[in-house]
Amino acid sequence: MIIGVHHTGLVVTDLEAAIAFYTSQQAFSVVSRFDLADTPENREMLELDDARARVAFLRGTLGAIELFEYAVPKHQAESERQVYSAGIRHICLQQDLSDAMYDHFLAAGAASHARPSGLGTGNSYVYIRDPEGNIIELEGVPWAPAAADRPWFAHTAIVSPDMPRLLAFYAMLTGQDVTRQGAFGPDPKFDRVAGIADVRFDGGWLRLSNAELEFWQYHQPQTIPAARRALNAPGWNHVCFESDDLDADYQRLLTQGIELHGPPQDVGSATVLFGRDPDGNVFELLQPAHGASLTVGAMMQEQQGLAVDIARSAWREHLAAGARGQ
Repeated sequence: MIIGVHHTGLVVTDLEAAIAFYTSQQAFSVVSRFDLADTPENREMLELDDARARVAFLRGTLGAIELFEYAVPKHQAESERQVYSAGIRHICLQQDLSDAMYDHFLAAGAASHARPSGLGTGNSYVYIRDPEGNIIELEGVPWAPAAADRPWFAHTAIVSPDMPRLLAFYAMLTGQDVTRQGAFGPDPKFDRVAGIADVRFDGGWLRLSNAELEFWQYHQPQTIPAARRALNAPGWNHVCFESDDLDADYQRLLTQGIELHGPPQDVGSATVLFGRDPDGNVFELLQPAHGASLTVGAMMQEQQGLAVDIARSAWREHLAAGARGQ
């Protein structure tokens, strides 16, 4: 069974610079670093001819990221990392409604086309790009607990040329029902956040225990199918889910005919497997080794993670009660 979103993977060209950026404002902290060897097992698991990489795990509140600097990276066109481009497109960090997080990340080297603004939800939104051009959404929320003194992980977003198909796939993979869907635009407020004139898109969400998966399909400009993702191409490159029974999930996915990179592999700190969704994006399933510290449960029980979860649960119930009263 899938427990939650464990981490999102990011391929960078300068690991030290990426660590410095993502640990700024205490958004994440380094919990481990290691070198990935060019073994037959790693080449099969990652579908690469050369698996050599320097890797760092960064833990945040309610979610983690895994940074890779490959010895032999694959070239990727900048146009493949637009907000409407198919693929794993961004992660979202939340904090209170102030612009402090935005200002701090820009001071740390991020770029943005606009300052945070509203969409009529009571939240504030802005897309920024890290120093290598990868997109991060910063979202301010009115329900932020007073105990939260640093950002927390909220969701990973995937853009698809066929959102209904991808939503159905990840609902099957995670065992969760679609939380909500909607169509958006045209509206100047969406243009301002997206940085695109007359933008129109559909959205959908799946809610897991610690974070959400967010899905988008753009109609203006149109999301078109992307080339099959290489795991050593710069950018957000896979999303990892924690499992409490990886062997059972492996058999379940085999029965469903899902493309997998091979059987589960023991990598010491965890047992993992990699596969492909219908768009060719890479997903990972991970079962932590006994006693592992970086788990979904541990992130949810950490003091700030617990405070955020309590506050957002109360806010969701408040919104639901308002909807029932209409």
